[in-house]
Amino acid sequence: MRDIRSLAGGLALIVGVAVAAAVLANLLRPSGRIAWVEDWSHYIEARALEAGLPLADLPAVETIVSNGQHVVFDARPEADYLQGHLPGALSLPYTEVEDRFEDVQWRLTPEQPVLAYCSGTECDESFLLSQFLRKQGFTNLLLFAGGFDAWQKAGKPVEKGAAP
Repeated sequence: MRDIRSLAGGLALIVGVAVAAAVLANLLRPSGRIAWVEDWSHYIEARALEAGLPLADLPAVETIVSNGQHVVFDARPEADYLQGHLPGALSLPYTEVEDRFEDVQWRLTPEQPVLAYCSGTECDESFLLSQFLRKQGFTNLLLFAGGFDAWQKAGKPVEKGAAP
C-alpha cells in the first residue's frame, strides 16, 4: 500500500511540475500566448485568407454549380463522395491526391477556375487540396469552407454515386 501511495505522490508531483512549466512557458512565449481552446469554426477560413486563397460563400457556390464553368473537386474520401456530393463535382480526395491527380489533370489548364470543398468548416482537406493545386501551377482557385455540410443544410440538390 505504501508503494502505491509513494508512486501516486511521485506521479502527482511530475504532473504538477509539467503543468506549471507549460503555464510558465505560455506566459513567457515571445510571440504571444498559445490558445488553450481553438475556435475551429473559422479555422479553415482564416488559413485560406492567410494563404491568399479566395473563399466562396453558398450563393457563389450555387452560381458556380449552375453555370458549370468551374471544375468542382470534392476533397473528401471517396466513400463520402459516393454517398453524396455537389452536382457535377469530381472526386479528388486529398489523402490520395498524389496517386489520383494524373487522372483529372487532363481536364484542367492552369487558368481553369477550380472550386474545392470538403465536409465543412472543421475539415482542412479542401484547403490542403487547393494548396497542392497551387503548387502544380493552378492560379484560379476558390475554397468553399462551408463544404458539403453547408450545402446539404441549405437543402441544395445532391448527387450520389460516381460522376459519369
